[in-house]
Amino acid sequence: MLEYLLIDATDKILGRFCSQVAKKALLGERVVVINAKHAIISGTKKNIHEKYLKKLNISTATNPTRGPFWPRKPDTFMRNIIKKMLPRKKIRGKEAVKRVHVYISDIPERFQKRYQKLIPTEIPNAEKTRLSYYNRYITLENLCSRLGWNNNQIEA
Repeated sequence: MLEYLLIDATDKILGRFCSQVAKKALLGERVVVINAKHAIISGTKKNIHEKYLKKLNISTATNPTRGPFWPRKPDTFMRNIIKKMLPRKKIRGKEAVKRVHVYISDIPERFQKRYQKLIPTEIPNAEKTRLSYYNRYITLENLCSRLGWNNNQIEA
């Protein structure tokens, strides 16, 4: 029976959190991340929205339908960030991406059988308390809604 590390992303700083999840995946551990929409991004709301909206407008001059494409759902957004923190061209990086499973809120009913042995784990040094005095941040759900994610979509 496969063991999975269960990690809750609620009130965790996105960059710090994803880097430590990527490291665990590189070490060969299987990781399940829940509550991805409650992860936070530090900074002012205006700066964060401008940064990611600017990325959506990038396209090639010859064929704008080619991309790059940016995810709008919180789970795929977080998975994409973790993927970019791994060595993409090497086999060990590609296998590490397959060991990471990210879900928007809780694990859906149809995937419950897959995770028989879950080990709850905490990620240190990624809490919201590490933010500055002003505590300026937004949640990943807020950012994804602004980018075009429809919250009424099926969460799977």
